[in-house]
Amino acid sequence: MRNAKIGSTIRNPDRQAPWIVVDQSLESVVAAKWPGRLWKVEIIEAAPEQPNSSAKYTRAVAVRVLGEESTSQLFGRQGVAVSKVIGKARVLELNDVQLLAKATNCRAREAYSRAWNNWLAQLDPTSPHCGEDLSGTLAISGKDTRSPIGVGFSVLCSVLAERARDLVGDAAFVVDDEGEQSFAPDWASALDALLGAAMAYGAPELMSPADRDSLSSAWMHAFGELK
Repeated sequence: MRNAKIGSTIRNPDRQAPWIVVDQSLESVVAAKWPGRLWKVEIIEAAPEQPNSSAKYTRAVAVRVLGEESTSQLFGRQGVAVSKVIGKARVLELNDVQLLAKATNCRAREAYSRAWNNWLAQLDPTSPHCGEDLSGTLAISGKDTRSPIGVGFSVLCSVLAERARDLVGDAAFVVDDEGEQSFAPDWASALDALLGAAMAYGAPELMSPADRDSLSSAWMHAFGELK
C-alpha cells in the first residue's frame, strides 16, 4: 500500500499470504506503526482463506483505492485534538519530558481512572474491569471500541517510546526481574501526563470540569493551551 493513490488498484503478485488486510470499520483498525495513512478501499478479490466469522477484517488479494481519510478519525469524536497531543509526543525534547514529569500528580491519575470507569459504565457495565484502578490503562477489549479515544492511547504510548529511544536510547527504560520492559520514572510520569491530556481533550464528556483541569494541568504547565 506504500504506492497507493486514489483510483489505483493494489494487487498481490499471487493469491498466497501475506494478504492485504481490510478492516471493516474504523474501530477495528490496528495502528501498528505511526504515522500512517488511512485508505478507504473496495475489495476486488477476497483471499482464499478468511478468519473466523467473528473477525472484524477481511483478507484480500486485490483492492481498489476509493479515497483517503483523516487518521484523526481513529481517535474518536475529538480526534483532531488527540492527534495534536500525539504530534507533540513525536517531537518532545528532554526539557519537555522533565516539565511533564514534574507537573503530573496522583489527582490526575485518579481522574484518568474515573474517566475510564465512566466510559465502561456507559459502554459495558458488566465488564469485569468496572470499578478497578484503571490509571495508566491504554486499552480494554470490549464492545466495538478499545478506549474512549479509539487507538489513541496505544498510539501515544508507542510514539513516546520511539521518541525516548531516539533521545536517550535504553536509558529511557527499565527491565524488571521477569524481563518486562517499561519506562524509566521520568518517562513514565511524562506518559501519564500525555495520557491525561489525551483523555481531557479527547473525551471531555466523561469527566467533571475539575477532573478535566487535573488531567490537562501537566500539559498546560509544559505547553499552555492546546492549539
